[in-house]
Amino acid sequence: MKSITYISIAIALLFVHQISEAQILKRKGMLGIMMQTLNDSIANEHNLKLNSGVYITTVMPNSTFSNLGVKQGDVLTTLNNRPVNTIQDVLAITSELYEGDILKAEYFSNEKKQTNSSTLKGRPIEVFENGSVTYGEVVYKDNVLRSILVTPKNKQNAPVVYFLQGYTCGSVETVSNDNPMKKLLSDWVNAGFAVYRIEKPGVGDSQSKKTCSEISFTEELLAFKEGYKDLLKQKSIDTNNIFMFGHSMGGVIAPLLNEFQEPRGILTYGSIAQNWYDYMIDLYTIQPKHFGVSEAQIKEDSKVSLQFNDDFLIKKLSGEDMLKNKSYVEVFNASDFERNQYIGRHFKFWQNLADINIPKAWSKVKTNVFAMHGEFDIQAIHPAGAQKIADIVNKNGGKANFILIENADHGFVNFNSMQHNVETLGNGSYMVHARDNYSTTLGKESTNWMFLNLK
Repeated sequence: MKSITYISIAIALLFVHQISEAQILKRKGMLGIMMQTLNDSIANEHNLKLNSGVYITTVMPNSTFSNLGVKQGDVLTTLNNRPVNTIQDVLAITSELYEGDILKAEYFSNEKKQTNSSTLKGRPIEVFENGSVTYGEVVYKDNVLRSILVTPKNKQNAPVVYFLQGYTCGSVETVSNDNPMKKLLSDWVNAGFAVYRIEKPGVGDSQSKKTCSEISFTEELLAFKEGYKDLLKQKSIDTNNIFMFGHSMGGVIAPLLNEFQEPRGILTYGSIAQNWYDYMIDLYTIQPKHFGVSEAQIKEDSKVSLQFNDDFLIKKLSGEDMLKNKSYVEVFNASDFERNQYIGRHFKFWQNLADINIPKAWSKVKTNVFAMHGEFDIQAIHPAGAQKIADIVNKNGGKANFILIENADHGFVNFNSMQHNVETLGNGSYMVHARDNYSTTLGKESTNWMFLNLK
């Protein structure tokens, strides 16, 4: 059931610049590599005699791993005297390290064992041509989260966009000017809007007792609420003109933050208005059609997936319980179930989310709303979701508009067709295509709408 994996293709990204002397958070390190977990196929393809470790596919110049002497084609076997057999092992070890910490690597190069040490280089900082970027901190119980505020140069008291990212546990920083998310934020900054983001617990520079992959939806919502509190205290922006931009899962977060304090407006992109259980049904029965799965195959797959949906989200079975069902083990990633994980998040995140009444949350929104859907958005599946957001808000005393962003996909990228999008996802060329095909229409429409709704 390959269609299940496609929900995880969401683009999560973003920014940075200066750190004040009083801050607690240190800068996380940058490895500067791309890697694959070594398996028999990779070993045979490259004539490797090793059967475990991590195969290095790319080493970036002037990075930590280039300083260690690691080259493309080498196999990493230990870091700081701890064995590494998977990509996850590498990430787990390095997630505990910060800029300036010592990293000791053991690796095989041309079948010869090498050992070397180097200080960990810090992740690069972000720069906006027309914006000043400031690092901050959001402190609450068991968490110190990284906040990032970009303010337009030569403009005081700017209106601000609170960017609410999607469901993944990726960092919201990006240094590449080719990234579509960076281009969207640059459009806002160039137009005179500030942009505010926070990292999720345990992500990026954030220091947390529990990481993003361990927390529930309620705990994630709390993180965004604490970020909102911090934003409201910022003296460099106009707190009377706060706009929330909810991308994907961020569009579920936005109406729940509205209950805490109403912003000037809410923009959503690639989000839904139905409850999560119902969306998951669409995920199993409608989304696969985009990938060419036949009606007959979808019907057959649904015998397992829809029962899984009930057991997972209604009965709230544990991973241990799921493993007892042979059909689930055959269809889903059983190793994830052993850790109570499903598509990158803990079971309790999804099960907690399933208890949220999303339409009811939108019915309480009385502010201005701009619900957007990309014409070729595979993840949000259908424009009816954004249209329903607008309908619910208008029906209950708010003021909402719906718009279809032509040619755009879920990640702010233009395509010629839905099939074109599917092909890039399937052949691994998505990110290459994305660099030169940012949806300028999304930037223009969102900016114009915010200008129309300023106080």
